[in-house]
Amino acid sequence: MRKVLYALPFLLIGLGVLMVELTVDRLLVVGLNWLTFLIEYRYGGEGRGGELVAIGIATSLALLPVSSAISKVLAVFTLLLVLGGNYVKELYVSP
Repeated sequence: MRKVLYALPFLLIGLGVLMVELTVDRLLVVGLNWLTFLIEYRYGGEGRGGELVAIGIATSLALLPVSSAISKVLAVFTLLLVLGGNYVKELYVSP
């Protein structure tokens, strides 16, 4: 089973937070986390990376009510890690 699915409850809670109060910061964080989840689910492997991505997504969504700036930085950082990891994996691992 893919370990990135552990982030799915947090993503659904993030959608609930958006329904309560729709702001640009919250929309950006939830959107980036959904994009990260979809990229990792589609192109990620079965390794430890999925678990780390799930932790990154959950942490950025948990910090959203506390500080939107930290949450945005963490969401962007997680997305860049997923994109970079998939790029390196495709470039060097696949023939």
